[in-house]
Amino acid sequence: MPSHKSLRVSKGMDKDSPDIHHDLNSLKTKFQEMRKVISTMPGIHLSPEQQQQQLHSLREQVRTKNELLQKYKSLCMFEIPKE
Repeated sequence: MPSHKSLRVSKGMDKDSPDIHHDLNSLKTKFQEMRKVISTMPGIHLSPEQQQQQLHSLREQVRTKNELLQKYKSLCMFEIPKE
């Protein structure tokens, strides 16, 4: 059941106004565009639990790679150009 506030707003609007139809069509188009964008996001097909597992795995990979990078830097095998 609509609230009293929405009834007052809808009674005050001209539902046949071309501006209202234009705005509604514009909003509908934006929703369709956003649905397309969301459907192409990586990992959207995974459950929240699977997304959390993947995030944890990726964070572990970053941590490991950072540790390896620090080890390589400490070996002084690379010539670091001075600017």
